[in-house]
Amino acid sequence: MKKSILRKLFVVTLCLATVLSMGVTAFAADNPATGASITIEKNLKVSNPDLTSVDGPGLTMNYAIAPVAPSADNGGLTITDADDHTGTVHQGPADGVTLSASSISWPIGTAVNASAAGADNVKSIAANVDLSKFSAPGIYRYQLTETVGTDTSATGAAGETRYIDVYIENDTTGLKVAGVVMHDGATAEGKPSNKATFGNETFETVNITLQKTVSGNMADKNNQFPFSATTSDNGRYHYAKKAAAPTAIEADKKAEGTETTTLAHTEMYYISGLSHEAAVAYEETNNTADVYQTSITGGTASAASAVAPNGTKAMASTDVDNAGAVVFNNALESVSPTGVVLRFGAPLFLLAAGAALVVLNRKSRRSEM
Repeated sequence: MKKSILRKLFVVTLCLATVLSMGVTAFAADNPATGASITIEKNLKVSNPDLTSVDGPGLTMNYAIAPVAPSADNGGLTITDADDHTGTVHQGPADGVTLSASSISWPIGTAVNASAAGADNVKSIAANVDLSKFSAPGIYRYQLTETVGTDTSATGAAGETRYIDVYIENDTTGLKVAGVVMHDGATAEGKPSNKATFGNETFETVNITLQKTVSGNMADKNNQFPFSATTSDNGRYHYAKKAAAPTAIEADKKAEGTETTTLAHTEMYYISGLSHEAAVAYEETNNTADVYQTSITGGTASAASAVAPNGTKAMASTDVDNAGAVVFNNALESVSPTGVVLRFGAPLFLLAAGAALVVLNRKSRRSEM
C-alpha cells in the first residue's frame, strides 16, 4: 500500500517537474536575451514561375542612424510599461548607436533564391550600442533611416524610417544596457529584442518562349531555321535554353546581348529570369530555296509577308511584360496542278486561235486562186 502511494507521488512529482520545465522554456522564448546590439533584417522576396534562382536585381538599400529629439510623432516623450512605470525619453548622445554596415545589397551577377510564391533572401546589419557614450541612466532615442541606393531592375523598393530606443540602467559597477527596442514611431512600447525587421521588398521575374511553327503542304517541317535573340536587362544575366525550360542551371546563364539558335516546327527556345525592365528582339533567317509567308504572333506581332531565300523576318524589341509566347510561323502552300492548267489556259487558247486563223487564211487564198 505504501509503495503504491509512493509510486503515485513520484509520478505526480515527475509531471509537475515536466510542466515547470516547459514553463521555464516558454518564458525564455517569450523574453529573448538582450544586450548592447540589435540585428536588423531586410528581406527580398523573389518570384519566378519556374526557376529556383535568378540573377540579383541590382538593389541596394542604404541605412543611417542619428540621435533624434523625442516627439509625439516618433513614439512619444514618455514610455509607460505594463507595470505602470513611466520613464522620460531623451535624445541619444552622438555615436551612442552605430551601424555595422551602411547598406544591404543584392547585386547583379549574384544569384538570389526564387520560387513561384516568392523565396526569401534575408540579409542583415547590426545596430551596436556604445555604452561609453552614455553618462546617466535613461531611455535614449535614435532615428534609423532606410533609403533606396540603386534599383536597377525595378523592384519598386521604397525606404522606411524606424526608431531605436536604448534603455540604460545602473549596474553594480556603473551603467549597463538593459535593452534595445526598434519601433515605427506609432508607439514606443514593446519588449526588448535582439532582432528587428524592415518591410520586405519584392522582385518579380518573368519567362518568355520563342516558338517555331511551319505550315503548308510544301513546307519543310524538319528544316532548322536560324534565329537570333537580342536581350537587354540592365546588365543582368538571364537563363536561355532550347527544347526544355531551364531551372537556373549555371551552364544556361547568359549575359545580355545577342545569342543564336535554330528551330524546326514546334521547337521552342526559352529565355527565363527576366526583370520587368527587360526587352527582347528576335530575327529569323530563311535558309531555304523557297519563298515563305512568315507571320509573328505575341510580342510585337506582324502580319504575314513574303521572305525570300536568305531573307529575314524580325520582331522589334518588345517589353517582356507584353511578350509571353512569341510564335514565328512560316507558311508554304502547295501549287495545285489544276492551277497550273488554268494559269496557262489563256495563252494556249490564244495560240490555238492564232493557228486556226493561219489555216483559214491559207484556205481562203487557195480558193481565190
